Amino acid sequence: MKIAYGTYAMPTIPLEEAIPLLAQIGYDGIEIALGPQHVGSLPSQIDADRRARLRDLLAEYEMGVPALFTLGHVLEPDEEAHRRNLAAVREAARLAHDLGTGDPPVIARGIGGKTALWETQRHQIVKQLRDYDKLARDEGFILAVEAHCNAAVDRSERALWVIEEVGSPHIRLHFDIVHFFLAGEREQDAVRALVPITRHTHITDARRHDDGTFELVLLGQGDLDPVAYLKAMRDAGWTDFITLEVSVQVWGKEGYDPVDAATYCYRTLDNAFRAAGVPRT
Repeated sequence: MKIAYGTYAMPTIPLEEAIPLLAQIGYDGIEIALGPQHVGSLPSQIDADRRARLRDLLAEYEMGVPALFTLGHVLEPDEEAHRRNLAAVREAARLAHDLGTGDPPVIARGIGGKTALWETQRHQIVKQLRDYDKLARDEGFILAVEAHCNAAVDRSERALWVIEEVGSPHIRLHFDIVHFFLAGEREQDAVRALVPITRHTHITDARRHDDGTFELVLLGQGDLDPVAYLKAMRDAGWTDFITLEVSVQVWGKEGYDPVDAATYCYRTLDNAFRAAGVPRT
């Protein structure tokens, strides 16, 4: 397995600076977040010359790209907004091809919705995912969709149902262990169930409170057991990137330092790899 870091946690740092910075910290890869809050990250802001420079930087620093992370959700009640979302994902996929991020590249996106509305929203999620499936086939990419705490898909049985219902190799799971942990699932159980449908990962941490609330925190500052998680991923046959994510609940706070956060998270996960006896390959 390898370790990547998501630039979702680095909204003020241009990609040209983030790539060498993360390589110097020790990361093997970079997940590129595309969103209006992230400086110069939208496909429309990355012209042909800049795409070539970024591709060269990725090669120079030997940084893999497990996915491009498009901010937003699959589930969209407004049909026109859904079409705009499809167009945005198409542009992300073309950027991924230009950057040489994989064959096929992976585009990650949230699913959305509300946990209490699962029964009424699940068929619309599948219907709209079929539009993404057609797009993915036409453009040659894989869409990895993220389950999320309190969203419509927030536990293993729902993630399995959605992926199996769509039934396409182009639609897979973006698996962040913290959301299943917050749903009350053991790390080992969630991993065993979900690795067969997973194409991209996040690892985030959370601190749970006695009143039932929680806060998302830097890896190592919460209650998640990354050593147990890594052992479970190894035992389930996962050999790809583990991608660290830092929540906006952290990076949105005043005084946040993106370099300190990336360094702290790297040390935590690298130490967990060592403790779990999982090699970096």
